[in-house]
Amino acid sequence: KNIMTSIAAPPISGNNKAKRKFFQRHDPYVEYYRLRGNKNNDSDKKKRCTSSFSSCTIYGSAFCPAPTNHKNKYFVACTNNGYIVVWNLRRSSSMASSDEDTKKKKSDNFGPLDPILSVHVGEDVISNNNQVLYDLQFIQSNNGEHFLVASGDPGIVIYKWADFEAAIDAKLNEEDAGPFYSMSTKKPKCQDPLRSNSDLSKIRPLSTLTPHPSPATSFGECIEINSISYEKTNDILYGASGDVFGCYQWDLSTERLLGTFGGASRYEVGGHRDYLHVVKSIPEGCGGSPTQCVITGGEDGNVGFWDGKSRKLIEMINVQSAMDKHKDSVTSDTTTTHNNRSFLSNASTPSNNLWVSSMDTAGNWLAVCGGAEHTNNTMITSRSSGQPSSSGFMTLWHLPTRTFTSGCVTRESLNTVVYNSSLDSFVSGGNEGRVSFWETAAMTRSGRSWSTPPATYTMSVDPESSWMVVGGTGGTLDCFVDRVKVSRLQVTS
Repeated sequence: KNIMTSIAAPPISGNNKAKRKFFQRHDPYVEYYRLRGNKNNDSDKKKRCTSSFSSCTIYGSAFCPAPTNHKNKYFVACTNNGYIVVWNLRRSSSMASSDEDTKKKKSDNFGPLDPILSVHVGEDVISNNNQVLYDLQFIQSNNGEHFLVASGDPGIVIYKWADFEAAIDAKLNEEDAGPFYSMSTKKPKCQDPLRSNSDLSKIRPLSTLTPHPSPATSFGECIEINSISYEKTNDILYGASGDVFGCYQWDLSTERLLGTFGGASRYEVGGHRDYLHVVKSIPEGCGGSPTQCVITGGEDGNVGFWDGKSRKLIEMINVQSAMDKHKDSVTSDTTTTHNNRSFLSNASTPSNNLWVSSMDTAGNWLAVCGGAEHTNNTMITSRSSGQPSSSGFMTLWHLPTRTFTSGCVTRESLNTVVYNSSLDSFVSGGNEGRVSFWETAAMTRSGRSWSTPPATYTMSVDPESSWMVVGGTGGTLDCFVDRVKVSRLQVTS
């Protein structure tokens, strides 16, 4: 208690407190979609539909494990209003055909696919306060059982995936009205999110893990878990929090909290100075790591490397300092001049105007992306006047040596990055309505594709095919085969 009261907690404002920079450009896009939707005044129902899905944001997503019968392929996402939404991709005409046939089709040939099931994490569906979900993953325990894990304002909720499969089977048996979407219309189905199917109440979490009451809030409220990562060997779950406690470490076999590390309260021993956005667990032996390693990133613009067993700091690296030091290895979207390829501070020390939003690995390589906060005393645009300003970055690091190898200063703020093995490329998404493809060896952009979400917050790659799904603001997700957008998924509840 004495330690908690002595913590100099970072300032908090707004609803999504730990996301104040990560979602700094969310609202303009939502407002744009609302205004565009209100131009059509055909009926009140159409207005409600447009407003409902335009204000929905997809923060986390994942492909489900391969079913034993291989008849269905499910995709799952979590939303800002506390829903876990499931689609059966086998009902998409594009996935039912071969990849080669799919590439020849255009996504406008068929309407978006509606979900097959929606589950709310709260007991009362009408109450959506403090139910935002930011991350979602499938994990497989050592006994082979699959679990669906979601994190956000409620903490961490863990479901048995078998319960979802049973609910889906029951709903499929009740369906007598044909397919879940119409091939003859492109209009999304408008459903009232307050009207829940009877199947929804039957799926309850197996367990809920909550962080500590926060000393940074006036009422000691629990703060959200922004990102999760699972270490299978020791059955450990890590959660990056929006609080001074930093990263949480739970033993899933006992559901016991083992400890926290890397938070602002531990800065005197090398912890982060601000809230965490992302955590990544690296198994022992992977990426050249001699021990199980945990990597964290957050609003202070630092990447922390930690010993997963002892929770001791291995190294803390400031992204801005690394890019400024190796500016010859940094390219830029914002200018063609060689001297304008880094983020430089007017002060002699890093101003920490960058924030880390996401990371992913590919063998010995670590990709880290994020954004830049515009301040008056930091030159985060360029060292030459009249040049376009920069808002984000993409960097590549060598995991075994934890060294910066290359990077790019981007015009857009980058929110997510994922490795696509079928393309052997990292793929990123940000606030420009496009996804970017990056060469793994040098972190140079090899191409871009337009996406339906104006701002992208999640991307998932199917390990068994070349499919990739992109989601964010607006309630619509894009399905890509390689670099071609082939179909869409629609949130309708």
